[in-house]
Amino acid sequence: MTLAVVTDSAACLPPALADRCGIEVVPLHAIEDGETPSTARPSVAELAAAYAFALERADEVLAIHISSVLSGTVDNARLAAQELAAGGRSVLVLDSGVSGGALGLAALAAGEAGDARRGAARARESASRSHTFFLVEDLSGLRRSGRVDRTTGLMGGALGIRPVLTMSAAGVAVAETVRGSARARRHLIAQAVRAAGGAHLSGPRPPVEPVRLAVHYGEDAAQGRELENDLAEAMAQAGAVVESIMRSPVDAAHRVHLGPGALGIAIAPWLGRGR
Repeated sequence: MTLAVVTDSAACLPPALADRCGIEVVPLHAIEDGETPSTARPSVAELAAAYAFALERADEVLAIHISSVLSGTVDNARLAAQELAAGGRSVLVLDSGVSGGALGLAALAAGEAGDARRGAARARESASRSHTFFLVEDLSGLRRSGRVDRTTGLMGGALGIRPVLTMSAAGVAVAETVRGSARARRHLIAQAVRAAGGAHLSGPRPPVEPVRLAVHYGEDAAQGRELENDLAEAMAQAGAVVESIMRSPVDAAHRVHLGPGALGIAIAPWLGRGR
């Protein structure tokens, strides 16, 4: 039995990495319509075509998509899977409950399995135990799209307050608030280090589990490289065990909501290969 994994561009997988791992990526759409850009989920036809293409090279397809809290992609994915099922072809659709690097790392974990059942189990474990933290320069895009509430959306301005945001199955929330961009960036890294088990705790310390990391940036690739380097150094100093770091830009659809200067970090457990 062979397995092909399909995800969407919210996973922010670097194209070369997706190709190397045999993961098909269906784009979410960024729509430039006047002064207010918007996004759209892939159509049923687009998803069905991607699944059919994947089935040409594998016996089973596992489709792992952006959280249904953020997008209706999973709804269309299930309709596409139903269309293929009518022709005797099976596609297992999974609502990951996450987005960004957490989704990408879940797709990578699934791709290391030998069949859809084990792939889905690995993806669920990776996603459910993942953490995502991010910064944006301007909260207006998230406020306009309803990703954050009005109170959170009004943070910042003259006071220079910068929330470190987190994303979970429940949606976007504030992890902490700090003042100033440089301080917010340091706290972004500190949140990631703690989530990776690298915080120095008092008393006996449990064994540190290896993690995979993903680093995302907006339009400035140099910012992404700098964040990756600083994150790797902080993880090493705190004793976290890092199996790999994936660096990639925020996809076009995310950028509509997050703006051009977003920075993000995702942390997920490394599950070993193929168990």
